[in-house]
Amino acid sequence: MVEKKRLLVLILTCLLVSELFLPGEGWTQSFSDTGTFYFTGQHNARRTPIFREFMITGATSEGLTGEGLKVGPVRLHPFLGVAEVYTDNVFKTDTKRQSDFLTAIAPGIQALLPFGGGRHSVLLDYRAGQLLYHKFSGNNALAQDAQGHVSLNFPSGLTADFQGGHIEGFDPRGSEVDTQQPDITKWEVNSFLSQVAFSGPSAGISLKTSYLDLHYKNNGQAPRRDRTRLQASLSVSAKVTSATSALLGVIVTDYNYDKNNQLDNFGYGVFTGFELAQGRPLSGTFNIGYTVLNYDRAPLAQAPSSGLSKGAKQATSLYMQGNLHWNPTSRLNFNAFPFRTISQSVVFNTSNFIATGVNIQGSQLLTDRLDLSENFFYENDNFDGSRNDHRFRFRVGPGYRLVKWLGFRLNYIFEKRSSNEADFDFYSNTVMLSIQGIL
Repeated sequence: MVEKKRLLVLILTCLLVSELFLPGEGWTQSFSDTGTFYFTGQHNARRTPIFREFMITGATSEGLTGEGLKVGPVRLHPFLGVAEVYTDNVFKTDTKRQSDFLTAIAPGIQALLPFGGGRHSVLLDYRAGQLLYHKFSGNNALAQDAQGHVSLNFPSGLTADFQGGHIEGFDPRGSEVDTQQPDITKWEVNSFLSQVAFSGPSAGISLKTSYLDLHYKNNGQAPRRDRTRLQASLSVSAKVTSATSALLGVIVTDYNYDKNNQLDNFGYGVFTGFELAQGRPLSGTFNIGYTVLNYDRAPLAQAPSSGLSKGAKQATSLYMQGNLHWNPTSRLNFNAFPFRTISQSVVFNTSNFIATGVNIQGSQLLTDRLDLSENFFYENDNFDGSRNDHRFRFRVGPGYRLVKWLGFRLNYIFEKRSSNEADFDFYSNTVMLSIQGIL
């Protein structure tokens, strides 16, 4: 305990000295924790990324912030994060709560190659997160994410993005599909995504396609849950004002299971919405529509003895997806991501669930070095059985950039799940101190 107090005093002294004596002009861009720094249920890299924003938090088609290392025409950005985490409910249970410390090491490297006068680029990104628990080493996990992104921007208004990669991840305890088994459920995904869009003076059109191949690696989940997903959406836009466009589109999705064939399905939907141009205090997109999920086979009277699903009936749902950004001042910003989707579950005698919620992120720059960030997440998971969950997560804490390439972040995280099935209830308190360096 004495050593920890001495370390805290040393850190505070270094922060005070750097604030007084080290120049910090122009450092208005704060460090962002990558997804591998958050260990409370939101590491879900399987979700389709928003194009023009790279799948991993903190990276865009223009590359990570920082000067990097120039190797010919390529700019390299090596980075490393180390975090020490304490949680009072490591297994996310309502009873017999157990606490533990966790050390995380998250290295990575990104390479950016611009060409065509800077209009086009190739982006390669690899990052990993090694999670090491102090008492419950059975929770240890390694997450890896390798992605490649080609971005093409033509003067005519035509743009094209192509992204593919491989992810090795896991379902964290407390996530909507937590199987409550002794081991964390691990999986891997291969994916390819594309978008071709044309934006003219008064109208535009966009075609998006995606392919995801999902495989589970332990806990006997592979026969029930291994599957591929094909998805395509087509949308058209028309300018209503100089800063606002109206959207109208259609989307189709096809799921094919490796073994659990009773859950093969084909879905389709329509949506409308609006797009607000970038460069203004309020920008982003918002879509709302209706989706229908039709199963390829009629449900069986009795489930197969192998533990596979007996199938399900048609499911319908309101569809919603938003990506809104508000910058009331140059130092204050908010990002809101409302959503409503039908997702596959295949656990606890269910075939799908409707997820409705919102993710709100905010950041206030207090000085050129110091910022305060917060994140509020809420999701309702309504399963096609009788189960209904309400999930909350709140994160808040300061971040400090010691020098241009090195920063710290301290976070408090509260997470809670309330369910009509008591076995899924839990709450947890987590404190995380992370150190992040990027060139």
